[in-house]
Amino acid sequence: MKKDVIYRCIGTEFTNGIIACGFMTKPTHEQSQYNFVINYYSCFLLLSGSGFYYTKDNVKIPIHAGNFVQRIPGDYHSTEIIPDGNWLEFFISFGRTTYDYLRSLSLLPTDSPVKKVIYDDSTIQMFSRLLQHLKEAEDVELPYMSLKAQEVVLSTLHHIQKGSPEDALKESMEEACRLLSSKVNTTISLKDVANTINMSYENFRKQFRKFTGTSPAQYRIEQKMKHAKLMLLSGISIKETSMLTGYSDTYSFTKQFTHSVGISPGRYKDK
Repeated sequence: MKKDVIYRCIGTEFTNGIIACGFMTKPTHEQSQYNFVINYYSCFLLLSGSGFYYTKDNVKIPIHAGNFVQRIPGDYHSTEIIPDGNWLEFFISFGRTTYDYLRSLSLLPTDSPVKKVIYDDSTIQMFSRLLQHLKEAEDVELPYMSLKAQEVVLSTLHHIQKGSPEDALKESMEEACRLLSSKVNTTISLKDVANTINMSYENFRKQFRKFTGTSPAQYRIEQKMKHAKLMLLSGISIKETSMLTGYSDTYSFTKQFTHSVGISPGRYKDK
């Protein structure tokens, strides 16, 4: 989908008069925004792609499709794009005074700038209608369009996915397993994994062992060995398999494989 956005303004004061929305694509890392601040309210629902949100206190929060992200007026924050070409968001912006009013009524979340929402095709159609109406609206209709923009935001927030702390922990552990199962030819820092799921390193190790029955480091080795078995069975040489699973030499790989599997790579291939 191509970028399709519209910016309008009630009067001449942009901070309080802005009304904007649209589908925004961000295919490259250069479109990440670091230490970014705006004086009006903006939010977006990520429809595809992934990345990270950094709060003003530099807390790193993973963001994926289905996350509703708020940009609070005056708060420094960062959004980092994973540049796989999949990023597509629908954003809505309106004025600072409108944000203050909604906030005073406790209609906007204040506990976290990133929320998981449930959306479907009807949500996308609602976004498309708002975009088209804002493009076609006469200037005298903009106050009404501001109300429509607020309605769309509140309607989207109405579908915040509610779950228990256990559900959130399970989701974090599943994400950690996914990270530890990927890119087996590289070295992954366990502290980086903990940061990605927004947990302290020690708590991550403790919770991961409870969830999987093994340590993160051992789980990573097991995933490497699973890939190694498939490579060996498909006819890839021991030397190349050791390289493709991130070992610096065949001896280190053979030692680890024998320890984990119980037989050497050569015997495994023959068997």
